[in-house]
Amino acid sequence: MMTQLSRLGEARKIEFKKAKISQIARYFREGSALAGTMAGGPDSLETQIDIESDEPPERVRELVKLAEQTCYALQTLIGTMPVQSTATLNGQPIALD
Repeated sequence: MMTQLSRLGEARKIEFKKAKISQIARYFREGSALAGTMAGGPDSLETQIDIESDEPPERVRELVKLAEQTCYALQTLIGTMPVQSTATLNGQPIALD
């Protein structure tokens, strides 16, 4: 998603000084190795996007939403498990909905 933030920021002329993305992926494992019934997979993904910018919150929100919509990895996971994103602008939460 960092690549998308950079490329789309440049294309949309939305400047930011710094961006940091943290993700927590949770997985599950169930069944028995002895019985041969063990299975596992993804459970959920939480993404925190922190941006430092002089742009208005609406412009940063637009950038984050576009980055999410065009991130191949994130779009592959949406629909297969719960995916939640939160964002801050200069340390203050911004709504993504």
